[in-house]
Amino acid sequence: MAFLFSPTARAFADESLESYLLRVVAENFFDSYQQLSFAIREALHELDFEAHGAFPIELKRLNVYHAKHNSHFRIRALGLLESLLGLPSYELQKLALFKSNRLFLNVLSAVHRNGVDIPLSFIRYGKKNGITSVPICPYCLMDDAYIRQVWHLTPYEVCAKHECELLHHCPSCQLPINYIENGSITHCICGFEFATAAVKEADHPALLLSRCLIYGNPKLTNPLPSVLSASHRFAALLWYQKRHANTGDCRYSDAVEYFSAWPNNFYCELELLTLNAHLKLIDEFNHTSFRFIYGEIILHSQCLLPEEKEPHFIHLALMDYLHKWVEAHPKSNKPNVADMLVSVAETAVLLSTTHEQVYRLYQEGILTSAFRQKMLQRIDPHMGVFFIRQVIEYKSSFGTAKQGMYLSAW
Repeated sequence: MAFLFSPTARAFADESLESYLLRVVAENFFDSYQQLSFAIREALHELDFEAHGAFPIELKRLNVYHAKHNSHFRIRALGLLESLLGLPSYELQKLALFKSNRLFLNVLSAVHRNGVDIPLSFIRYGKKNGITSVPICPYCLMDDAYIRQVWHLTPYEVCAKHECELLHHCPSCQLPINYIENGSITHCICGFEFATAAVKEADHPALLLSRCLIYGNPKLTNPLPSVLSASHRFAALLWYQKRHANTGDCRYSDAVEYFSAWPNNFYCELELLTLNAHLKLIDEFNHTSFRFIYGEIILHSQCLLPEEKEPHFIHLALMDYLHKWVEAHPKSNKPNVADMLVSVAETAVLLSTTHEQVYRLYQEGILTSAFRQKMLQRIDPHMGVFFIRQVIEYKSSFGTAKQGMYLSAW
Protein backbone atom coordinates (compact mmCIF):
# COMPACT_ATOMS: atom_id res chain seq x y z
CA MET A 1 0.00 0.00 0.00
CA ALA A 2 3.06 2.26 0.08
CA PHE A 3 2.93 5.26 -2.24
CA LEU A 4 5.82 7.26 -0.72
CA PHE A 5 9.52 6.52 -0.70
CA SER A 6 11.00 6.07 2.76
CA PRO A 7 14.50 7.50 3.30
CA THR A 8 17.41 5.30 2.23
CA ALA A 9 18.77 5.52 5.76
CA ARG A 10 16.10 4.12 8.08
CA ALA A 11 15.08 6.08 11.16
CA PHE A 12 17.90 6.35 13.70
CA ALA A 13 17.08 5.38 17.29
CA ASP A 14 17.99 8.85 18.57
CA GLU A 15 16.34 10.80 15.73
CA SER A 16 13.46 13.22 16.22
CA LEU A 17 10.15 12.53 14.50
CA GLU A 18 10.24 15.90 12.74
CA SER A 19 13.71 15.18 11.40
CA TYR A 20 12.61 11.88 9.86
CA LEU A 21 9.62 13.49 8.12
CA LEU A 22 11.91 16.15 6.64
CA ARG A 23 14.06 13.34 5.25
CA VAL A 24 10.87 11.86 3.74
CA VAL A 25 10.24 15.26 2.12
CA ALA A 26 13.70 15.22 0.51
CA GLU A 27 13.46 11.58 -0.60
CA ASN A 28 10.13 12.20 -2.37
CA PHE A 29 11.24 15.47 -4.03
CA PHE A 30 8.69 17.70 -2.31
CA ASP A 31 9.59 21.38 -1.99
CA SER A 32 8.37 21.62 1.62
CA TYR A 33 6.80 19.66 4.44
CA GLN A 34 3.46 21.32 3.69
CA GLN A 35 3.35 19.67 0.27
CA LEU A 36 4.07 16.30 1.84
CA SER A 37 1.46 16.79 4.55
CA PHE A 38 -1.26 17.66 2.00
CA ALA A 39 -0.38 14.52 0.01
CA ILE A 40 -0.50 12.42 3.19
CA ARG A 41 -3.84 13.89 4.29
CA GLU A 42 -5.32 13.20 0.85
CA ALA A 43 -4.19 9.57 1.06
CA LEU A 44 -5.39 9.22 4.66
CA HIS A 45 -8.78 10.63 3.70
CA GLU A 46 -9.42 7.51 1.64
CA LEU A 47 -8.15 5.18 4.37
CA ASP A 48 -9.53 6.72 7.57
CA PHE A 49 -11.53 9.95 7.58
CA GLU A 50 -11.12 10.53 11.32
CA ALA A 51 -7.36 9.99 11.29
CA HIS A 52 -6.77 12.16 8.24
CA GLY A 53 -7.94 15.25 10.12
CA ALA A 54 -5.49 14.49 12.95
CA PHE A 55 -2.44 14.72 10.69
CA PRO A 56 -1.13 18.30 11.04
CA ILE A 57 -0.27 20.57 8.13
CA GLU A 58 2.49 22.33 10.09
CA LEU A 59 5.66 20.47 11.05
CA LYS A 60 5.76 22.16 14.46
CA ARG A 61 2.41 20.51 15.34
CA LEU A 62 3.42 17.01 14.16
CA ASN A 63 4.56 15.38 17.38
CA VAL A 64 2.02 13.44 19.40
CA TYR A 65 2.25 15.56 22.57
CA HIS A 66 0.99 18.61 20.63
CA ALA A 67 -2.41 16.96 20.10
CA LYS A 68 -4.93 18.41 22.57
CA HIS A 69 -7.95 16.12 22.41
CA ASN A 70 -7.21 13.62 19.65
CA SER A 71 -3.95 11.93 20.58
CA HIS A 72 -5.42 8.55 19.65
CA PHE A 73 -6.24 9.85 16.17
CA ARG A 74 -2.69 11.18 15.86
CA ILE A 75 -1.34 7.73 16.76
CA ARG A 76 -3.67 6.15 14.22
CA ALA A 77 -2.54 8.64 11.57
CA LEU A 78 1.11 7.78 12.25
CA GLY A 79 0.26 4.10 11.93
CA LEU A 80 -1.36 4.69 8.54
CA LEU A 81 1.60 6.82 7.48
CA GLU A 82 3.89 3.88 8.28
CA SER A 83 1.93 1.78 5.81
CA LEU A 84 2.12 4.54 3.17
CA LEU A 85 5.90 4.60 3.60
CA GLY A 86 6.22 0.83 3.70
CA LEU A 87 7.67 0.92 7.21
CA PRO A 88 7.33 -1.72 9.94
CA SER A 89 4.63 -1.13 12.55
CA TYR A 90 5.44 1.38 15.31
CA GLU A 91 8.53 2.64 13.45
CA LEU A 92 7.36 6.27 13.65
CA GLN A 93 5.85 5.92 17.10
CA LYS A 94 9.30 4.99 18.43
CA LEU A 95 10.47 8.49 17.42
CA ALA A 96 7.53 10.39 18.88
CA LEU A 97 7.23 12.34 22.10
CA PHE A 98 4.05 11.28 23.90
CA LYS A 99 2.02 12.91 26.62
CA SER A 100 2.84 11.50 30.04
CA ASN A 101 0.54 10.91 33.00
CA ARG A 102 3.36 11.82 35.39
CA LEU A 103 4.04 15.17 37.04
CA PHE A 104 7.34 16.73 37.97
CA LEU A 105 7.57 18.65 41.27
CA ASN A 106 3.89 17.82 41.87
CA VAL A 107 2.51 20.19 39.21
CA LEU A 108 4.62 20.30 36.01
CA SER A 109 3.64 18.31 32.91
CA ALA A 110 5.87 15.73 31.26
CA VAL A 111 6.38 14.04 27.91
CA HIS A 112 7.49 10.46 27.38
CA ARG A 113 9.88 8.70 25.00
CA ASN A 114 11.52 5.28 25.18
CA GLY A 115 10.68 4.71 28.84
CA VAL A 116 11.92 8.13 29.98
CA ASP A 117 9.74 10.96 31.32
CA ILE A 118 11.00 14.45 30.48
CA PRO A 119 9.68 17.78 31.84
CA LEU A 120 7.72 19.52 29.10
CA SER A 121 9.49 22.75 30.03
CA PHE A 122 12.79 21.14 28.93
CA ILE A 123 11.59 20.72 25.33
CA ARG A 124 12.97 23.39 23.02
CA TYR A 125 10.80 25.23 20.54
CA GLY A 126 7.86 25.97 22.78
CA LYS A 127 7.07 29.20 20.89
CA LYS A 128 6.22 30.90 24.18
CA ASN A 129 9.06 33.37 24.31
CA GLY A 130 9.54 34.22 20.65
CA ILE A 131 11.65 32.21 18.23
CA THR A 132 13.57 29.45 19.95
CA SER A 133 16.59 27.76 18.47
CA VAL A 134 17.03 24.02 18.12
CA PRO A 135 20.85 23.88 18.20
CA ILE A 136 22.96 21.45 16.22
CA CYS A 137 26.39 19.86 16.29
CA PRO A 138 28.15 20.40 12.93
CA TYR A 139 30.30 17.31 13.43
CA CYS A 140 27.24 15.12 14.04
CA LEU A 141 25.61 16.44 10.85
CA MET A 142 28.83 15.67 9.02
CA ASP A 143 28.65 12.07 10.30
CA ASP A 144 24.93 11.58 9.57
CA ALA A 145 22.55 14.32 8.43
CA TYR A 146 19.66 14.03 10.88
CA ILE A 147 18.50 15.85 14.02
CA ARG A 148 19.18 14.11 17.32
CA GLN A 149 16.23 14.17 19.73
CA VAL A 150 18.54 15.15 22.57
CA TRP A 151 19.19 18.49 20.81
CA HIS A 152 15.61 19.39 21.70
CA LEU A 153 16.43 19.28 25.43
CA THR A 154 17.41 22.59 27.03
CA PRO A 155 19.89 21.03 29.53
CA TYR A 156 21.81 19.46 26.61
CA GLU A 157 24.17 22.30 25.63
CA VAL A 158 27.24 20.46 24.34
CA CYS A 159 27.76 17.41 22.16
CA ALA A 160 28.74 14.43 24.32
CA LYS A 161 30.32 12.67 21.33
CA HIS A 162 32.42 15.48 19.85
CA GLU A 163 32.94 17.48 23.08
CA CYS A 164 31.95 20.80 21.54
CA GLU A 165 29.27 23.41 22.20
CA LEU A 166 26.07 23.14 20.21
CA LEU A 167 25.55 25.85 17.62
CA HIS A 168 22.49 28.03 18.29
CA HIS A 169 22.89 30.72 15.62
CA CYS A 170 23.92 30.63 11.98
CA PRO A 171 27.53 31.91 11.68
CA SER A 172 26.61 33.66 8.43
CA CYS A 173 23.32 35.50 9.13
CA GLN A 174 23.16 35.13 12.96
CA LEU A 175 19.55 33.92 12.85
CA PRO A 176 18.52 31.24 15.37
CA ILE A 177 18.99 27.74 13.99
CA ASN A 178 15.64 25.98 13.85
CA TYR A 179 15.16 23.11 11.42
CA ILE A 180 11.43 22.95 12.19
CA GLU A 181 10.94 26.59 11.23
CA ASN A 182 13.34 26.52 8.28
CA GLY A 183 12.37 23.10 6.94
CA SER A 184 16.00 22.11 6.44
CA ILE A 185 18.27 19.87 8.49
CA THR A 186 21.59 20.75 6.91
CA HIS A 187 21.29 24.38 5.75
CA CYS A 188 20.18 27.78 7.04
CA ILE A 189 17.63 29.80 5.06
CA CYS A 190 20.53 32.01 3.99
CA GLY A 191 22.18 28.98 2.36
CA PHE A 192 24.93 28.37 4.91
CA GLU A 193 25.85 24.69 5.38
CA PHE A 194 25.93 23.90 9.10
CA ALA A 195 28.41 21.01 8.74
CA THR A 196 31.11 23.57 7.78
CA ALA A 197 30.65 25.74 10.90
CA ALA A 198 33.38 26.19 13.50
CA VAL A 199 32.50 25.37 17.12
CA LYS A 200 33.91 25.98 20.60
CA GLU A 201 35.31 23.34 22.89
CA ALA A 202 32.93 22.34 25.69
CA ASP A 203 33.69 23.05 29.35
CA HIS A 204 33.90 20.06 31.68
CA PRO A 205 30.69 20.49 33.78
CA ALA A 206 28.51 20.92 30.68
CA LEU A 207 30.19 17.95 29.02
CA LEU A 208 29.66 15.76 32.09
CA LEU A 209 25.99 16.76 32.19
CA SER A 210 25.49 15.94 28.49
CA ARG A 211 27.17 12.55 28.90
CA CYS A 212 25.05 11.54 31.87
CA LEU A 213 21.74 13.09 30.85
CA ILE A 214 20.35 10.07 29.04
CA TYR A 215 22.56 7.14 30.04
CA GLY A 216 24.01 8.16 33.41
CA ASN A 217 27.23 6.97 35.00
CA PRO A 218 26.71 4.79 38.11
CA LYS A 219 30.47 4.73 38.79
CA LEU A 220 30.47 8.38 39.88
CA THR A 221 29.74 9.45 43.47
CA ASN A 222 27.79 12.52 42.33
CA PRO A 223 24.09 11.49 42.67
CA LEU A 224 23.03 13.46 39.57
CA PRO A 225 24.88 11.31 36.99
CA SER A 226 24.97 8.15 39.10
CA VAL A 227 21.23 7.76 39.72
CA LEU A 228 19.99 4.91 37.52
CA SER A 229 16.73 6.47 36.31
CA ALA A 230 16.99 9.06 33.52
CA SER A 231 13.63 10.44 34.67
CA HIS A 232 15.15 11.00 38.13
CA ARG A 233 18.06 12.89 36.56
CA PHE A 234 15.65 15.20 34.73
CA ALA A 235 13.68 15.65 37.97
CA ALA A 236 16.84 16.62 39.86
CA LEU A 237 17.75 19.18 37.19
CA LEU A 238 14.27 20.68 37.29
CA TRP A 239 14.36 20.79 41.10
CA TYR A 240 17.72 22.58 40.96
CA GLN A 241 16.44 25.04 38.36
CA LYS A 242 13.32 25.92 40.36
CA ARG A 243 15.26 26.26 43.61
CA HIS A 244 18.00 28.50 42.19
CA ALA A 245 16.10 30.37 39.45
CA ASN A 246 16.04 33.56 41.54
CA THR A 247 19.77 33.61 42.27
CA GLY A 248 20.82 35.24 38.99
CA ASP A 249 22.29 33.29 36.09
CA CYS A 250 21.26 29.68 36.71
CA ARG A 251 22.85 27.27 34.23
CA TYR A 252 22.02 23.59 34.06
CA SER A 253 25.71 22.69 34.10
CA ASP A 254 26.02 24.38 37.53
CA ALA A 255 23.87 21.56 38.88
CA VAL A 256 26.77 19.13 38.36
CA GLU A 257 28.92 21.05 40.83
CA TYR A 258 25.98 21.60 43.20
CA PHE A 259 25.13 17.91 43.47
CA SER A 260 28.81 16.96 43.84
CA ALA A 261 28.55 18.28 47.43
CA TRP A 262 25.16 16.67 48.05
CA PRO A 263 23.55 16.53 50.58
CA ASN A 264 25.79 18.67 52.80
CA ASN A 265 25.20 21.87 50.83
CA PHE A 266 21.43 21.27 50.90
CA TYR A 267 21.51 20.73 54.65
CA CYS A 268 23.51 23.95 55.11
CA GLU A 269 20.81 25.86 53.22
CA LEU A 270 18.12 24.39 55.47
CA GLU A 271 20.14 25.09 58.62
CA LEU A 272 20.49 28.74 57.61
CA LEU A 273 16.72 29.00 57.16
CA THR A 274 16.21 27.36 60.56
CA LEU A 275 18.62 29.74 62.32
CA ASN A 276 16.88 32.79 60.85
CA ALA A 277 13.32 31.46 61.17
CA HIS A 278 12.52 33.58 64.22
CA LEU A 279 13.33 36.73 62.24
CA LYS A 280 10.44 36.07 59.87
CA LEU A 281 7.87 35.16 62.51
CA ILE A 282 4.59 37.04 62.65
CA ASP A 283 2.94 34.61 65.07
CA GLU A 284 4.19 31.79 67.29
CA PHE A 285 5.81 28.77 65.60
CA ASN A 286 2.79 26.57 66.33
CA HIS A 287 0.61 28.99 64.35
CA THR A 288 3.06 29.41 61.46
CA SER A 289 3.03 27.27 58.32
CA PHE A 290 6.21 25.41 57.42
CA ARG A 291 5.91 26.77 53.88
CA PHE A 292 6.13 30.37 55.17
CA ILE A 293 9.72 29.76 56.35
CA TYR A 294 11.00 27.05 54.01
CA GLY A 295 8.95 27.61 50.86
CA GLU A 296 7.72 24.71 48.69
CA ILE A 297 10.55 22.44 49.71
CA ILE A 298 8.29 19.57 50.81
CA LEU A 299 6.02 19.56 47.77
CA HIS A 300 8.95 19.92 45.39
CA SER A 301 10.76 17.01 47.03
CA GLN A 302 8.18 14.72 45.45
CA CYS A 303 10.09 15.07 42.22
CA LEU A 304 8.00 12.55 40.27
CA LEU A 305 4.35 11.67 40.66
CA PRO A 306 3.40 8.82 40.60
CA GLU A 307 6.61 7.80 42.31
CA GLU A 308 8.86 5.01 41.13
CA LYS A 309 9.72 2.03 43.32
CA GLU A 310 12.86 3.80 44.49
CA PRO A 311 12.18 7.22 46.08
CA HIS A 312 14.06 10.16 44.58
CA PHE A 313 17.36 10.94 46.29
CA ILE A 314 16.21 14.53 46.93
CA HIS A 315 13.15 13.29 48.82
CA LEU A 316 15.26 10.85 50.83
CA ALA A 317 17.71 13.61 51.76
CA LEU A 318 14.91 15.91 52.92
CA MET A 319 13.28 13.18 55.00
CA ASP A 320 16.59 12.32 56.63
CA TYR A 321 17.08 15.98 57.52
CA LEU A 322 13.56 16.39 58.92
CA HIS A 323 13.85 13.31 61.14
CA LYS A 324 17.07 14.66 62.69
CA TRP A 325 15.65 18.19 62.75
CA VAL A 326 12.65 17.11 64.84
CA GLU A 327 14.94 15.19 67.20
CA ALA A 328 17.15 18.27 67.58
CA HIS A 329 14.14 20.42 68.56
CA PRO A 330 12.22 18.39 71.18
CA LYS A 331 8.81 19.39 72.45
CA SER A 332 8.94 22.11 75.14
CA ASN A 333 6.66 24.63 76.85
CA LYS A 334 7.65 27.23 74.29
CA PRO A 335 6.85 26.36 70.65
CA ASN A 336 9.88 25.90 68.39
CA VAL A 337 10.49 25.32 64.66
CA ALA A 338 9.44 21.66 64.86
CA ASP A 339 5.96 22.79 65.92
CA MET A 340 5.23 24.50 62.60
CA LEU A 341 2.25 23.47 60.51
CA VAL A 342 2.06 21.48 57.30
CA SER A 343 -0.87 21.14 54.91
CA VAL A 344 -2.70 18.01 53.80
CA ALA A 345 -0.73 18.10 50.54
CA GLU A 346 2.60 18.38 52.36
CA THR A 347 1.62 15.67 54.84
CA ALA A 348 0.78 13.34 51.94
CA VAL A 349 4.29 13.88 50.55
CA LEU A 350 5.96 13.35 53.93
CA LEU A 351 4.04 10.11 54.47
CA SER A 352 4.31 9.02 50.80
CA THR A 353 0.58 8.50 50.62
CA THR A 354 -2.56 10.12 49.22
CA HIS A 355 -4.66 13.08 50.32
CA GLU A 356 -7.53 10.71 51.10
CA GLN A 357 -5.33 8.69 53.45
CA VAL A 358 -4.28 11.89 55.25
CA TYR A 359 -7.96 12.85 55.73
CA ARG A 360 -8.57 9.39 57.16
CA LEU A 361 -5.64 9.75 59.57
CA TYR A 362 -7.26 12.98 60.75
CA GLN A 363 -10.70 11.37 61.09
CA GLU A 364 -9.20 8.47 63.04
CA GLY A 365 -7.59 10.98 65.44
CA ILE A 366 -4.04 9.92 64.56
CA LEU A 367 -3.26 13.41 63.24
CA THR A 368 -4.69 16.36 65.15
CA SER A 369 -5.52 19.76 63.72
CA ALA A 370 -3.97 22.91 65.16
CA PHE A 371 -7.31 24.66 64.69
CA ARG A 372 -10.91 23.76 65.39
CA GLN A 373 -12.45 22.61 62.11
CA LYS A 374 -16.07 23.26 61.16
CA MET A 375 -18.25 20.17 61.00
CA LEU A 376 -18.87 18.68 57.54
CA GLN A 377 -16.31 21.03 56.02
CA ARG A 378 -13.33 19.51 54.27
CA ILE A 379 -9.91 20.83 55.29
CA ASP A 380 -8.25 23.03 52.67
CA PRO A 381 -5.47 20.78 51.28
CA HIS A 382 -3.03 23.70 51.02
CA MET A 383 -3.55 25.30 54.44
CA GLY A 384 -1.08 24.55 57.23
CA VAL A 385 -3.07 22.52 59.75
CA PHE A 386 -1.04 19.55 61.10
CA PHE A 387 2.03 19.80 63.32
CA ILE A 388 5.07 18.66 61.37
CA ARG A 389 6.51 17.15 64.55
CA GLN A 390 3.49 14.86 64.84
CA VAL A 391 3.66 13.86 61.16
CA ILE A 392 7.39 13.01 61.31
CA GLU A 393 7.03 11.10 64.58
CA TYR A 394 4.13 9.13 63.15
CA LYS A 395 6.18 8.23 60.08
CA SER A 396 9.08 7.20 62.33
CA SER A 397 6.83 4.72 64.09
CA PHE A 398 6.77 2.73 60.85
CA GLY A 399 10.53 3.04 60.33
CA THR A 400 12.24 5.87 58.50
CA ALA A 401 12.43 3.93 55.22
CA LYS A 402 8.73 3.03 55.19
CA GLN A 403 6.94 3.98 51.96
CA GLY A 404 3.23 3.72 51.27
CA MET A 405 -0.11 3.48 52.99
CA TYR A 406 -0.69 3.96 56.69
CA LEU A 407 -4.27 2.80 56.94
CA SER A 408 -6.07 -0.04 55.19
CA ALA A 409 -8.23 0.72 52.19
CA TRP A 410 -11.90 1.56 52.73
